[in-house]
Amino acid sequence: MYDESIRRALRRTKLKPLTLPAQCIDALLENFRATMPDSVILTGTAGDGKTYHCRAVWLALGGSDQDWDEGNKVQSLFIGDRKLVIVKDLSELGELESDELIRQLGTDIVDPQRMTLYLIAANHGQLLERLKAVADSKQVDGLTNAVEALMVTGRAPPQGTHIQLFDLSRWPAADHLMHVIREIVTHDGWDGCQDCGAAGQCPILINRERLLEDESGERLKLRLQNLVRISELNGHHFPIRQLLVLVTNMILGHPEARHGLMTCPEAVQLAHQGRSDGASLYRNVFGENLKPSVAERTDPFAKLALFGVGQETSNAVDSLLVYGADDPHLQVRYDSLMRADVHYGATTAFARAQLDYLEGAESSAQATFLNLLRGQRQRLFFTLPDSDPITGSVWDLTIFKHAGEYLAAAEAQTRPPARETLTRIVRGLNRVFSGMLIQTADQLVLATSGTHSETKISSLVEEFLSVPRKSGEEVAIVAGNDAQIDLKVSFARDDDPPPVTLTLTPTRFEFLCRVADGALPTSFSLECFEDFLALKARLLSAAKCRQALDGPAHGDAFELCFLDVTDDGRANSRRVSVRL
Repeated sequence: MYDESIRRALRRTKLKPLTLPAQCIDALLENFRATMPDSVILTGTAGDGKTYHCRAVWLALGGSDQDWDEGNKVQSLFIGDRKLVIVKDLSELGELESDELIRQLGTDIVDPQRMTLYLIAANHGQLLERLKAVADSKQVDGLTNAVEALMVTGRAPPQGTHIQLFDLSRWPAADHLMHVIREIVTHDGWDGCQDCGAAGQCPILINRERLLEDESGERLKLRLQNLVRISELNGHHFPIRQLLVLVTNMILGHPEARHGLMTCPEAVQLAHQGRSDGASLYRNVFGENLKPSVAERTDPFAKLALFGVGQETSNAVDSLLVYGADDPHLQVRYDSLMRADVHYGATTAFARAQLDYLEGAESSAQATFLNLLRGQRQRLFFTLPDSDPITGSVWDLTIFKHAGEYLAAAEAQTRPPARETLTRIVRGLNRVFSGMLIQTADQLVLATSGTHSETKISSLVEEFLSVPRKSGEEVAIVAGNDAQIDLKVSFARDDDPPPVTLTLTPTRFEFLCRVADGALPTSFSLECFEDFLALKARLLSAAKCRQALDGPAHGDAFELCFLDVTDDGRANSRRVSVRL
């Protein structure tokens, strides 16, 4: 799925290409058409569309398709009196060629007239690696410093350095996902399916239809978008190429097809044999149609597998799936959620396996039903309402059981999150900081063990910080960078010492919520626990700075403040005076 390969496939098949998001095209063209343009480095991860952007700029500025398709690694054209050099992929150049290009770039970007401009595409790691390998002149050193300032720190390059950097990996894939789905399911090529004899039962068309449906289709796409958004907020980026893989697999996947992807003849055969239920797009989204070893090595499925959809469940959901067909209290809900979906819900195969399981069939039959049960949990994740009176929150079917709360807090960028959210976060912090089951949520308890040991229990109180704003003290959840949320702890009105902040990723947020609810989840514990111990160290340091500003204590005694927890979980302090 490289841009060049797709171009060859389009010519061979005579298909209309997908029009994919090219978020930087307008900014790139505006720069190169300006009176005094800058050179540009286009970076990102593999599959973000760097070559796609380069080709779009080439064509918009007067280049021809024929010249581009000749396959030259470096292309050039004139914009007025200036020459624009376009490098499709820096890693494709030989060492000598790339070294010479980097030296020339370092010279040209400090030229006030800059008669030669550059548009260079390079992956993150390759870019810095090549720059540092050629650091043999003042100009290259200046180029390296400028790129690091733009890419790593986000600062502007030094004055007189005429270069810009566009990082495609910073654009939210969750927004691109909706565009990719729309382009694929509404493509003109689907018109060829109108004369198919199996159109009513074809699993490929059924899956496409699920993505086109109004209410249920929008819910499916929104849930998938939220999974991608949470993954990205946890640091797992989805390039455009991976989104194409994901959506294609959703529509074509079937474990009995060759390579796990159906062709038209295979889809017709599976439909006639009554086995089209294996093509469920709700399972395909997690790569269930592929061999486990293949799914684990394929990035989009490996990232989505971290949510544990299908493995995680609740008693309410499993009671509905296992007993709902016969339980009069659950039957109406079972009919609407299971029997109403004749393709992927309570199919004949599921009903037969369910009956075998309830009648105590042999272990192989039980294993078959448990596998089908896993698929139904995955389907319900994409089809249930956000909150259901019988099944509860849809996020209970994932590892991130508080993801809905996190997304609500992240979307409320201009207003404080729900009070219950802040209360849960502070209670979780207090339990981590003290190692005790504290219920206090209106104060942040900064407790230590009195030593530098790694003990989990901290029984000495250094500070009680007010959560509501009071005399400059405040604990708040505020908008962060890239649609994330930050925890912000303020100590004084004049910001001396300055506030201490920590980005609350979905993983850290889930950890605190689980701790606040009385559990220490092993799947999150080690890394997250250390993150919050590091936060406590920063808070204690800031508290010491504030105490130092208040001046030294006087007298011939000092006080130790011990942490006491009342029967109802409130944190109190007990002071003991020690004479010197």
